[in-house]
Amino acid sequence: MSPRPAEMATRRRHHSHHRFGATFLSIALAALVGLVVIGRELRESTIGIPANDLPSAGETTLLIGLIILGSWLSGRLIRKIGLPPITGQLFFGVLIGPGFWSWLQRPELALINPTQLADLRGAELLALVMIGLVAGSEIDGAFVRARFRAIATLAIGQVAVVSTLVGLVTWAMLHSPVQACLFATLAATCSSAVSVALLREMRHPTEFARLLLATTVTKDLLLVLTFSIVLFIVSSGSTTTHHSWYVVVLHLAGSIGVGFALAFPLAMAMRRMERRMTGIVLVTAIFILMCCQLTSTAPLVVALTLGYFAHTIAPIATASFFATARRLFLPVCCVFFCAAGAHMDLAALFANWSLVLMLCGTRLIAVWSGATAAARMAGLAPAAQRWAWAGFVPQAGISLALAAQVTSEFPQEQWAISLATVMIACITLNEIIGPILMRLALRRVP
Repeated sequence: MSPRPAEMATRRRHHSHHRFGATFLSIALAALVGLVVIGRELRESTIGIPANDLPSAGETTLLIGLIILGSWLSGRLIRKIGLPPITGQLFFGVLIGPGFWSWLQRPELALINPTQLADLRGAELLALVMIGLVAGSEIDGAFVRARFRAIATLAIGQVAVVSTLVGLVTWAMLHSPVQACLFATLAATCSSAVSVALLREMRHPTEFARLLLATTVTKDLLLVLTFSIVLFIVSSGSTTTHHSWYVVVLHLAGSIGVGFALAFPLAMAMRRMERRMTGIVLVTAIFILMCCQLTSTAPLVVALTLGYFAHTIAPIATASFFATARRLFLPVCCVFFCAAGAHMDLAALFANWSLVLMLCGTRLIAVWSGATAAARMAGLAPAAQRWAWAGFVPQAGISLALAAQVTSEFPQEQWAISLATVMIACITLNEIIGPILMRLALRRVP
């Protein structure tokens, strides 16, 4: 039966609207980049002020505006072809960041140079805190208690298989048990930021999506402690100026303690505050970041703990607070994932491409086999058993922080610099393909 003329006209209008939307977004994105480039050229040629000589605050504000608007347009544009907006935000960060243009040996074409990228560190950390607050509030205590067996099985099964298989392959390729242990622990980490960002795309998150988020958060919290312990064991036999026991204690126990302690005053304050919630959320995030800087704790872990306990202690009183944090989640994701793309070291990725592909391929096989076996042991639905592995492929913030900890612990060791380079290159590849696979899994499992 052929479609009616009215239906054909509706389809043509829908297709025209879809095409116009993509065209408009492309033109708007190109115009935004063009305005920034023209403004920079005018400053240098007409006014005679190089970009590096501008006041730091003014230049950082301009770059944040470019990142938020450009990332939003890129996310909307790549969504037209069925990919998650996170992927568009990452690619936009790659295109404007220094890594891509340095790899092409044209660093002067980058819209954000390494110095400016370092100036954006505060905005990145603030975005990470906001993501942690939302992720913590998304974890329902009753849900965790009810599905504790499934969460524990998924976490333990995946970590055991990934760390064992990746560790053996790394040992065989690098011929170093120390590097194999560090890389195996890092390979088992995932990305809470990617999980919560994709979860926020769903109007009504499914039980499968909530299970993936709870498992990711639980697993990564334990892996932070494990990685610090491995670093302590490695550094105990060498001379280092860093206090490894201090790192071990603060990265998990101290971070959770700070988050738990801040949850009570936040819950009490929310019972008495009802207006101007946007300002309260931002001030709270800044205060958390300041506390983390003073106590050398991990901002993501502190924010996750604070969000979970504050929501658990006073769910009604903090409802408006976390609802406002979720409304601010779009610009927060734009800043975080665009900055993550700008930090990608493509030169390291392509310089070590054979090793990176081998290790990432091994990790992918290990994640698939470990998560699939654990999902069957946990008694998940058949669709969840087939697609659970895709939720543990992404890597981002916490993985990069652990990789950077290797070089900070051994700043004079060449093996540490080389290992961190390979780690970051592998994280870069997983950061690109992970959100696509996880988005596919969330769509396939009801």
